[in-house]
Amino acid sequence: MKIPAHWLRSAIVVIAAILFSAPRAAFADSYTIYDLGDDNAHGIYGIDTAGDVVIWGSSGCGVASPTCYVTYVDGVATSDSSTAPILAYDDGTSCGSSPAGFNISKEVCNNGWIGFGSFYNPNGDPNGVYTGSGSSLDFLGYGSADHVFLNSVGDFAWVNGQDDEILVAIRNSPPVFETTPLLVEPDVVRATTPEPGALVLLGTGLFLFVAAIRRKANRPPVVYFD
Repeated sequence: MKIPAHWLRSAIVVIAAILFSAPRAAFADSYTIYDLGDDNAHGIYGIDTAGDVVIWGSSGCGVASPTCYVTYVDGVATSDSSTAPILAYDDGTSCGSSPAGFNISKEVCNNGWIGFGSFYNPNGDPNGVYTGSGSSLDFLGYGSADHVFLNSVGDFAWVNGQDDEILVAIRNSPPVFETTPLLVEPDVVRATTPEPGALVLLGTGLFLFVAAIRRKANRPPVVYFD
């Protein structure tokens, strides 16, 4: 059966509108967690915007130095000093509000990010440490968050007193997609809702499709004479 050209055009418009308006999949934040050692006689001094963490300790820099400061970069100790290193510390601030459904013990906020420890949650979520942005929270693991530090890009450092550990979660870069044949800037894929332009395109396609069907239905029958 031969398909009329105007029907084919209308169908193509409708399919294109649906494809363009469909939301793309969201990618959750991911983190690389580093264990910075035992918290006995040690604690977090601060974190900077690069995710470098400074740990203070009551020994380690010699007999003449009662306190030692060690800088960790991606979980690796890179330097130690008897004085605190000069960094642009970005430790976060107190939060104006807490996420609903959590029984929070300690929390810190920075630039839309939040990190906290929570136990016996009324919403049924597991006890432990969480971080994230807005209503999108990631469970980092079990344990407590007795001292919390958070920089403006979402890197979260905390003292897990329950397991006697000092930890830092470095937020991984979000996925980047490029169109290989074209010279375009890479773009981060985020969950999207249909834009007004896509909705207009969808409505136009449906209108043309319905109009074509109505014209077909109202067309007078063709009578053939021998």
